[in-house]
Amino acid sequence: MMFNRKDPRRLRAVRGVILQLIWVAGNGESLNPSDPFAISRGVLLTALEQMRQLPGETDLTNAVRYCEERGYLEVTWSADRSEFESLRLTTNGIDLVEGTTTDAGVIVPSLR
Repeated sequence: MMFNRKDPRRLRAVRGVILQLIWVAGNGESLNPSDPFAISRGVLLTALEQMRQLPGETDLTNAVRYCEERGYLEVTWSADRSEFESLRLTTNGIDLVEGTTTDAGVIVPSLR
């Protein structure tokens, strides 16, 4: 799925894809066994690009900020807070991806 800039659901979908990607990575063979639900910026960008779902920088940053503000992600930011360095899915984020909670601002793709 490519993101259509004119689709109002686009940003909600970007948020969901990011959260789900971290959840899937954490439940598989994690790159970081001591913190399986953490992912670096580079790994996230590579995965989104391979999935053909890489949004623009502004949309990506806005999606990460939204998820951080809602408590779905813990974010490590660069010194000037212009770019995130790593993300960690929180228990609230896990609940959202697993469907035990909902947020109208996030569309989590179905795993089925």
